[in-house]
Amino acid sequence: MTFKFKLALLGFVVLLSINFTGCGLYSVRPGTIPPHIKSIAVEDCINETAEFGLGEKLTSSLISNVLTENLLPISDPLVAHSIIRIRITRITDAPHTFDETETVKEYKVSVTASFEWIDRINDKEIMNGTITQWSIYYSDNFNNQLSPGDQIVRVDGLDDTVSKLSQDIVEKLTSDW
Repeated sequence: MTFKFKLALLGFVVLLSINFTGCGLYSVRPGTIPPHIKSIAVEDCINETAEFGLGEKLTSSLISNVLTENLLPISDPLVAHSIIRIRITRITDAPHTFDETETVKEYKVSVTASFEWIDRINDKEIMNGTITQWSIYYSDNFNNQLSPGDQIVRVDGLDDTVSKLSQDIVEKLTSDW
């Protein structure tokens, strides 16, 4: 056998073993979803901030992400095997960048939410956590200098932040499976 052939064979064996090891660890790891959990419900989000409609936006976005990721079938909260509860605890707007005249150019909107995933069959908590996400939007002054298609208003930044929050929650729910 030539040296190149031996090197190629060794590389193939290494890649093959990495592939099998990775799949084996993934399929038998201990953090899998309990086998009796067959459905999930998303309760209406509790919004502790003064931002009108924020809870509804996050609830809708989370349901959409659960469906997209095919996490579990969504069920009515009264009959679901598990339930997700979310509480929005904080929203802030803060200057992010300034222009050359020290006028605010961009703002950063941040939203913090806590969540818990409850096993309703055994009446115990599966997981909980707190997540903060943020997005940027432009000041009115800067938006006025842009064409309508390039403007980013606060509602856009808030919608983006809610989308990121719901994605993070679904990712957190599935990361320990």
